[in-house]
Amino acid sequence: MADEVEEGRRALATANWAAARRSFEAALLASETPSARDGLGQALWWLGEIELSLEHRERAYAEYVRSGDRVEAARIALWISQEYGAAYGNAPASAGWLARADRLLNGAPPCIEHGWLLVARGFNMVEDATQAERVATEALEIAMAHGDRDLEVCALGQVGRALLWQGHTNEGFARLDEAMAAATGGEVRDPRAIAMTCCVMIAACERAMAIERTTQWCQITDRFTRQRNFKPLFAFCRVTYAAVLIRLGRWAEADRELGVAGAAFEMTHPSMRVLALAKLAELRLLQGREAEAEELLRGREDDRLAVRPMIMLRLARGEADVAAALADRRLDTMSGNPLFAASTLELAVEAFLASGDLPRAREATEVLARFGRKAALPMIQASADYCAGLNALAASEHADARAQFERAIDGYRTVGMPLEEARARLGLARALIGKSVEAAKAAARASLAAFESLGAARDVDDAAAFLRTLGVGTPGGPRLRGILSAREHEVLLLLPLGLSNAQIGARLFISPKTVEHHVGKILAKLDLKTRAAAAAYATRIESGRK
Repeated sequence: MADEVEEGRRALATANWAAARRSFEAALLASETPSARDGLGQALWWLGEIELSLEHRERAYAEYVRSGDRVEAARIALWISQEYGAAYGNAPASAGWLARADRLLNGAPPCIEHGWLLVARGFNMVEDATQAERVATEALEIAMAHGDRDLEVCALGQVGRALLWQGHTNEGFARLDEAMAAATGGEVRDPRAIAMTCCVMIAACERAMAIERTTQWCQITDRFTRQRNFKPLFAFCRVTYAAVLIRLGRWAEADRELGVAGAAFEMTHPSMRVLALAKLAELRLLQGREAEAEELLRGREDDRLAVRPMIMLRLARGEADVAAALADRRLDTMSGNPLFAASTLELAVEAFLASGDLPRAREATEVLARFGRKAALPMIQASADYCAGLNALAASEHADARAQFERAIDGYRTVGMPLEEARARLGLARALIGKSVEAAKAAARASLAAFESLGAARDVDDAAAFLRTLGVGTPGGPRLRGILSAREHEVLLLLPLGLSNAQIGARLFISPKTVEHHVGKILAKLDLKTRAAAAAYATRIESGRK
């Protein structure tokens, strides 16, 4: 039996999950031991059998408790805590198991599990970057004292992430790069430690929009996960890479990556699927497909991972006050993590301006600008310049607005973010009206072309509407947003395809009866008699735009 357990452990170390499962199952047939049951639980986890894995590891935990081995029991409790949080999104259960591990280790002689307890506490400690750094540093000191390379690398990555969150960019990335080199270079034995380090790194890169570093580490991580069959990490990497692709304007690629990630999460960590769905909802909103975004977010309105697309959805519907309240609530929880707050601040500025709260918009812009200067991250600096331009435009300070938008255009171009660059150019066009109408027209035309190339439907509408105020006709005219609701407009554009109500409903995630209701409203609002007439009307509009 001991030989079979050892064989199983060797198989785990080489990522041969199926062989590990066979060895541990054979060991359990010979003798019921917590070590064999724990090993089987680990193998099952990597094979994607999450529920069965949890069942075996909980039984192993109970056996260790009964035998008086508090340290081994605490080690498994830490794993179970993370699993309830990651796989099931069950925060109370996760907190309960973490507290149980803490109590089991209380009074135990100094051991490496004390460090893993700190790592577990710090992994999701995103609301207080300073505290996260302290916790990770303490874990690193324990690792060094015990000579444990797995814990050392995991803690080092968390130290780097916390430094980056605070705006210590160079120092933070130096720690993260070192941790990743060790994790993917063969120094680390524990597969979970490798996965945790990779997750920390690629998520930090995406947050900082360090495009080149994100792409390079994603390529290494992707190759590594395929070699080791790290399915959960593979899915997380795909979502992160998709987020970068969205920023780069490569939306079709991002769509594919999110589809792959969503399917992978469905097989391994269903609760984590919200990562892919929230990011896909953002993409759908950028494409003007509001009904699809709404359906993707349904039931997830209170999930912190879905806050950003929820704010975007409210803004798209003109519900500025609701969007501002959502942004305010999210910013309150992120005050201790400037980098996490940065992605919400730009949306908050838009919401505050739309709701008429200019002082609050200026305050949010100043917070973003201060962090941008400290962190020296081009994306954050460009975002701060763009927000400053919006504020100046709202205050009719056109000269200042022009200067801010021009800096934002240069910044967004530097990091390769075409949508944001085009939005800044449209802002510049608005600020140019009093100085040169022709220059305003040129800037607006350039932004319109960029929006059309990306497929950013709402932005196309905004640019076209602005050009019409300057007397510049645009093909097809307005897309009826002032006449039809967003969902009615989406139904209208599907009518020329000859789809049935059921087929339209399937595409828009609504019932056939709801489609029938929308078609009736469309005919009434456009003063049309038949469905065929509405289809012809939609065809004229869309063909005029091409």
